[in-house]
Amino acid sequence: MNDYLSFFLTTLTTLFIIIDPPGNIPAFIALTEGLDENLIDRISKKATVIASLILIIFVFSGWAIMEFFSISIESLKIAGGLLMLIISIDILFGRRSREYYEKKGRESIDIDSIAVFPLALPLYSGPGAITAVVVLSSNADLMGKILVVVSIIVIYIMVRITHIYAISILKILGKSGADIIARVMAIILAALSVEFIMSGVLSKLGLV
Repeated sequence: MNDYLSFFLTTLTTLFIIIDPPGNIPAFIALTEGLDENLIDRISKKATVIASLILIIFVFSGWAIMEFFSISIESLKIAGGLLMLIISIDILFGRRSREYYEKKGRESIDIDSIAVFPLALPLYSGPGAITAVVVLSSNADLMGKILVVVSIIVIYIMVRITHIYAISILKILGKSGADIIARVMAIILAALSVEFIMSGVLSKLGLV
């Protein structure tokens, strides 16, 4: 029971840091600024459902995809660690890639498509999150996979809550407050990324 609890907390923490619900508040506001409240709510619901379904699919089919492309878990850990490290660096240096996606979203003619791109992909279910759920669920039994799914659901409930209260939360935190939270999380994410990389490298070398 303690092992399952530890695994659940690790999964929840990892996904929370990568998906970063509070850190995405400014991006969500920037993408939906000036829109009708009902439309914003629709975009929020669509984005969270799509993003969560993408990750849940990878929990159960990630291995099949890996086998089809002959990708080892060690290689995925290394690649995933590198991707998450890049994400953490991007956050620490001001989210330049996110600014690009925000601009693309605002220029889109089909406003509703913002829910799919860039919110659901890549902001809320990018390569880092996909890699994390595949790696976390790869050696897990059925109960472990269920816990990963529960973690995903909990995280996207948090995302939905931040969308609902985005304006109020941003007023409380301020732009600087949201940036500080994001950067602190980025440091933790960078450390987790190194752990992923080292684990993959050591496994490849047969040292663990």
